[in-house]
Amino acid sequence: DVGSHVKGWRVKVLDATFPRSEGPAGLQRHLDRICDEAVEVVAGGCEVLVLSDEYVSPDQVQIPSLLVCGAVHQRLVVEKLRLKTALVIHSGDPHEVAHHALLLTFGADAICPYMAYEALLKLRDDGKMPEKEGEPDSKICASYQKAVGKGLLKIMAKMGISTLQSYKGAQIADAIGL
Repeated sequence: DVGSHVKGWRVKVLDATFPRSEGPAGLQRHLDRICDEAVEVVAGGCEVLVLSDEYVSPDQVQIPSLLVCGAVHQRLVVEKLRLKTALVIHSGDPHEVAHHALLLTFGADAICPYMAYEALLKLRDDGKMPEKEGEPDSKICASYQKAVGKGLLKIMAKMGISTLQSYKGAQIADAIGL
């Protein structure tokens, strides 16, 4: 089942959550489930694969977006399917430029940080952010996207990388100081 079609693209949304009752042991099992589902739908013709934690609830726990992104990316590479699909992260946890940079270097093609957007709109609604008269929500979100884009360019420039294509999926980030 490839799922829906959006503007001619075959799209499938995979749930990146797991039951809280399964505890830490459930994390690995559901990470494997997501990777298996990804291979199945991409082999079946899915052109856009969305990994989403929108189903988080008191009973459903999010799998961290960087973990699920990297795992699915690597599994699709091993199965020689990675170039057949775009990997979109629809998650509440990325909000800083560094989060976006890490997701991109671990294989994401696009990121929808829905909680960052919600936080910006809440700040505006609470009067904690300067508001220009009649400024639409889309303008606030576009300003955030522009800032993240500039931050990504700065990170890549410091590394001597001139194109996003060279950065995406390269997995050139290391954990330091842990």
